[in-house]
Amino acid sequence: MSWFEQLREKHIFQTVFLYLGGAWAAMEAIGFFVDNYGWSRRVLDVAVLLIVLGVPAALIIAWYHGEKGRQQVQKTEASLLLTLAVLAAIGTFRLSTAAEDPARQANRAGTDAIPVATVDLGERSVAVLPFVNSTGVDSLDWLGPGMSDMLTTNLAQTGALRVVSPQRLFELLRQEGHAETDQIPQERAMEIAARSGARTMVHGSILGTGEDLALDARLIDLRDGTIIAAERARGSDVFALADTVAERLAGKLTSGQGLQLAAAPEKSPFELTGDVRKLREYQSGLRTAWSKLDGDSLDVRYHLVDMLEMMPGREEEARDALEEILAIAPGDAQAVGRLARIALLQGDTIAADSLIERYVSLETDDFKAHAGAGRLLEQAARFDEARDAYRQALQFDPGNTQILDLLGRTYLRENDPAGARREMQTFTSNADPTLATEAHLLTGDAWAWEGRFEEAFASYGRAEALGAREAVPELEAAGRESALWLDALLDPTSGVSRINSSVWTLLDLGRGETALNLVEAADRLYVRDSDRLYPVEYHTILYLKGRVYELLDKPRAAMAAYGKLLKDWGDVIGDLPRLSDTPARMSAVQSEWVEKGATRPTRPEDPGS
Repeated sequence: MSWFEQLREKHIFQTVFLYLGGAWAAMEAIGFFVDNYGWSRRVLDVAVLLIVLGVPAALIIAWYHGEKGRQQVQKTEASLLLTLAVLAAIGTFRLSTAAEDPARQANRAGTDAIPVATVDLGERSVAVLPFVNSTGVDSLDWLGPGMSDMLTTNLAQTGALRVVSPQRLFELLRQEGHAETDQIPQERAMEIAARSGARTMVHGSILGTGEDLALDARLIDLRDGTIIAAERARGSDVFALADTVAERLAGKLTSGQGLQLAAAPEKSPFELTGDVRKLREYQSGLRTAWSKLDGDSLDVRYHLVDMLEMMPGREEEARDALEEILAIAPGDAQAVGRLARIALLQGDTIAADSLIERYVSLETDDFKAHAGAGRLLEQAARFDEARDAYRQALQFDPGNTQILDLLGRTYLRENDPAGARREMQTFTSNADPTLATEAHLLTGDAWAWEGRFEEAFASYGRAEALGAREAVPELEAAGRESALWLDALLDPTSGVSRINSSVWTLLDLGRGETALNLVEAADRLYVRDSDRLYPVEYHTILYLKGRVYELLDKPRAAMAAYGKLLKDWGDVIGDLPRLSDTPARMSAVQSEWVEKGATRPTRPEDPGS
């Protein structure tokens, strides 16, 4: 028999093929654990030695035992295998006990830790973090990473920005030894983003439901941790939301707003991580950076005002910043309007009145002047004057539905739904079908506000029909949606309105603090930041606040919330399955308050109580 035939007969070729395949798979697996789970590099070195010595061992075994039938172990085979085993044992011992090369240790330390950014991607660089799904709906968990990916793509397509994707940030996190995760820890977010080489980062959350989403995005300067811009987009089309926010953020980055500091801060914000006191000191020290600003830079000063207005208790600093803006540009109407708003927050009505008049005289756009004055007057609870301002704004832009929403809101904030209906009646026959449809929607809101749901259904139906007839699809959908949420309120098997469904579960579990966060988010979305004051959401939030305050042992705040709800819907509350226990809860809280009032220690209550 020829040499080749002997090799084939003893299955030598098959043995080599199978052995090499198994060795490759083993090396891939070991390499994965070394790279991702901190296994020592020595494990890989030992594996390579054993695989190399295993090749002749496999060939020897195949040569002596590859043929069919039973073969005895021969002395030559045994001695060869024993020699290979001794070599394997000696090599394994030497590799396991040898000191690791210092250069290799340093190299490994550098690859395991998140590398310090060696390349500065430049001023127009941004890292996009995964968005947080704050809707509380598990089926919408895909929105967080999905929105981040869409935003990354949209920003990159501008061609003017250098964008670091979430995938790159996760890669940096894994290199540090973190297990696979779909979120970057909040306490590490700025550090990870900064080490990617970016100058700024985008971080945000998604609120609402699938039918009514709000995308909140914040653009943060990684050099000092300040917020450059905060953008919000609202709607049901996630692609449109991503497009809108990307366009606004790209405008901020490419225009350089908020990126004009002459020098980096003296201290890195990462040194202050975890120490709130030091962080506050650092934030207050940012004021000294003004000496480095261009003397005529209004954009940077407005950026600082935006940051200060987001931080409670910093109104005086914001006022000083606005006064500096007016020192540079005495006729800046925006600065005067924001000073008026601060004065209203501080209860200085005399100063606010003077500033509002000054704002109106400085604003060159008549529509903006009346609309802005209306918002300020509404904030001051001067609803009659606010309504006059909104009506004048409508004269300059007769088809503006946002101003009509604000006009209707003033009546509901004053708890005068009848007045809202009288006002809207003048618009329901308007020649502009868009304005007429919106007026029907707001009339329905006014009926729903006082619990007259049949009339509300009728008004919403008229809005839907008019929107369909006049080819205004968004208002047709708004009428249908308003009736839908009213149906949900009355349906014992359904949830209540667009309020986060997780709130109810948290209340049942007794987790008051977490529930309060979600209720506050809903309040901001549908009441505080909404031009149209949704009655179903407003009253449902009152009930939820009462429940939360009960859990948190704040009886006065709970009674205030229940009291407002009963004042508006007391006659129909028994017909609302999820809210029907309000009277019983109100009585129980009142009784407990009376019984324990004499001995109850003073507790801080909700500011709104």
